[in-house]
Amino acid sequence: MSALLHYETYGLKPSADWIVMIHGAGGSTRTWYKQKEELEKNFNLIMVDLPGHGKSKESGKGHAEYTFELMSDKVWNVVDHLQLQKVHLMGVSLGSIIALQMEQLNPARVLSITMAGAIVELQRKLRIIANCSLALAKVIGFRAFYQLAAWIALPRGNHKKSRKIFVRESNALSIDEFKKWTTMYDQCLDKTLKKLYNSAYNSPILLVMGDQDHLFLESAKKFVLSRANTSIEIFQKCGHLVSLEKSKMYNQVCDKFLQGVEQMKDIMDSIEPVKKK
Repeated sequence: MSALLHYETYGLKPSADWIVMIHGAGGSTRTWYKQKEELEKNFNLIMVDLPGHGKSKESGKGHAEYTFELMSDKVWNVVDHLQLQKVHLMGVSLGSIIALQMEQLNPARVLSITMAGAIVELQRKLRIIANCSLALAKVIGFRAFYQLAAWIALPRGNHKKSRKIFVRESNALSIDEFKKWTTMYDQCLDKTLKKLYNSAYNSPILLVMGDQDHLFLESAKKFVLSRANTSIEIFQKCGHLVSLEKSKMYNQVCDKFLQGVEQMKDIMDSIEPVKKK
C-alpha cells in the first residue's frame, strides 16, 4: 500500500463542516495560503499535497502510472483516515477535475463542490496539446513543458504573479513525477473530461472563473447552463488562477456559497419525514 498523502488541517471546530482543498498541477498546500485565514473562520480545512507534489514525495511510489481515479482515491483515503463522513470539495484548475471525480466515486459523501479556474472540457487546440503532451515534453524537457503550459494558460501581464508561482511550485517535482503526470494528461485527460462532463451530480456546484481565462471560460459557461444546482461567478480582469489573482473576492464568494449550502442542509435536516398512514 502506498503512503498516505501529506495533508494539513486547520480550523478544527467540532461543529463545523470540513472543506477538502485540492491544488492543481505543479501546486501544493501552499496554493491555498490566501484562503486559509478567511475560510477557517467558519469551516475546518484539509489541504492535501497530490502525489509527487509538496511533501507527498513518497505517495506516488509503487504506481507506474497515474489516473484521475487514482488521484481521487488517494484524496478519499485522507478523508477516511480522518474518519470524516461528509465533506465539501474545493479544487483549483486540475484539482477541479479531481473534485468532480471524487463526487462520482462517493456522491453521498459530498456536500458541495467549488471549482476555481474550472476545467470541464478541452477546446480543440487544447485537446491536440493534451494528446501530444508526452511527446512534446520529451522533446523540450518536462520542466520546459510546464513553463510553456503556464505561459499558454496565463499569458497576460496581470497574470505574471500567478504564472511565477505556478512555475516555482512545479519545479519541485522530480523528473519521474513530471513523466507520470504528463503521461496522465496525454492518456487520460480528454477521456476523463468527456466522461465527467456527461455525468450527473447531486451536489451543489460553484464555478469561479476569470473573464480572461481564454482556455476554459466558455466551456465552464456551457457546463453551468446544462445543469440545475450549478452556478458560476466570473471575475473581471482576471485569468485562470482566480483564487490567487482575486483572492479576497474569491474568499467572499466561496464563503457565501458554502454558508448557503450549510443553511440549506440545516433546513433539510430539520424537516421531519412524512409518516405513511
